[in-house]
Amino acid sequence: MQLISPSILNSIEDVNEWLNRCATIYQSTEYNERIKIDLSNLKWVSPVGCAALAATFHKLSSRYDIRISIPDNDSADKVIGYLERIDFFKICPIEVKTAFETNCDMDKYYNRHRNNQTNALFELQSVKNYSEVGPLQKSIRDIMKGRLSPNRISDIASIIGELANNSIEHGGTPCYPCVQYYPHKKKVEIAICDFGKGIVKTLKDLVPHNSSHDVVTKAILTKASGVEDEDRGRGLMEVKQRTFDWSRISQFYVRTHDSVYQVFPNKVETIESGKYYFGTYYYIVINMH
Repeated sequence: MQLISPSILNSIEDVNEWLNRCATIYQSTEYNERIKIDLSNLKWVSPVGCAALAATFHKLSSRYDIRISIPDNDSADKVIGYLERIDFFKICPIEVKTAFETNCDMDKYYNRHRNNQTNALFELQSVKNYSEVGPLQKSIRDIMKGRLSPNRISDIASIIGELANNSIEHGGTPCYPCVQYYPHKKKVEIAICDFGKGIVKTLKDLVPHNSSHDVVTKAILTKASGVEDEDRGRGLMEVKQRTFDWSRISQFYVRTHDSVYQVFPNKVETIESGKYYFGTYYYIVINMH
């Protein structure tokens, strides 16, 4: 079987398309079957694209014998360079890293002079348990110090911490956060993805609902929680509040179960539907105009 990546993994809609293709493979192949993952036409990735690739590659490699075709197009150098810069090769499955090193001179990327991205880029990480969330937040504060106001830095750290906690709680797998600040665009992109069971499967037996969309809406707008008998469930509500406290035109997306949702200050809308696949994929764009 062959799994072909989209040419661009930049937006939540691109991630949805990728996950739909992963779902097709999952529905039509057997455990341990060999899967060829074709990245040859991949021309652009963003933070959410990198985080989604990390999460899905780990899930695919846990189930299948994966083989990778690396980017091979006019933009390949730029794509591979960005993947290396965001530390993708430090956390991706070994089969993926080996494929790149076998088919490309990766030393020129590993040994190059990196532009100083201090206070602008928090590279892709792997966070496996709650004890790692505090150090994750401290790292974000250290990296962003001096570039944004202390209150805004605290908001970013809190958003990442809450989303990481939710991924660990709902997913039961490692999650992959990264943050990029674009000074010239005056925006911050926050991405965090996992490959666990997701919001719907976590909460569907604990909250009244008419559909999977109801479950997601209640997870974000109410105190619905997958942890019984604890004062939990405010995490996503607080993420929403902090996101829109910055700017009413900020964008907050989540892809989970089989659909993409856009979160607004007072509502959650389904913007795309697709096929069920593992994981929860958060993408927040904070505009500071």
